[in-house]
Amino acid sequence: MREESIFFGSNLAFLVVYWSMFHDLEVWLAGLFLLFPVPVFGVAWARCCRFYRGREITQRQKNLYLVALVAASVSTLAYLGYWGWRVCGLYRITLPLMALLILERFLYLSRLLSAVAIICFFIGRGPYRVLVALTTLWVTLQIWMHDGIIHWA
Repeated sequence: MREESIFFGSNLAFLVVYWSMFHDLEVWLAGLFLLFPVPVFGVAWARCCRFYRGREITQRQKNLYLVALVAASVSTLAYLGYWGWRVCGLYRITLPLMALLILERFLYLSRLLSAVAIICFFIGRGPYRVLVALTTLWVTLQIWMHDGIIHWA
């Protein structure tokens, strides 16, 4: 009977260790999922010059794509700022009121910019247009769903 309780206890400790590792993996995957707009926009910016060199694209389509890429990148900065504020809240780090006010106004501006970016992506033409437009849509939904920083602070 004693051997069985030791066996059960060691399996329980084994499961607790794996559960903790699973939770850590879950947190890391969530972090990667929230940060996926950064490499998408980085690759789109890196491929812009090479994409336009060998193709016949009107100047209007090129300019609209670049406007959309700038607007979407600025919106992503606000998105990252929001999630940075949330992480600070998890670790009980308080930010100054002025920083919170700036972040909230930046989120309002980013709502407008992300809507402009989505419209410009439909008209403009550039590298990875569909992927970047879907990523911008994801950022837009996140920005529109999460607001009221001053209310929650």
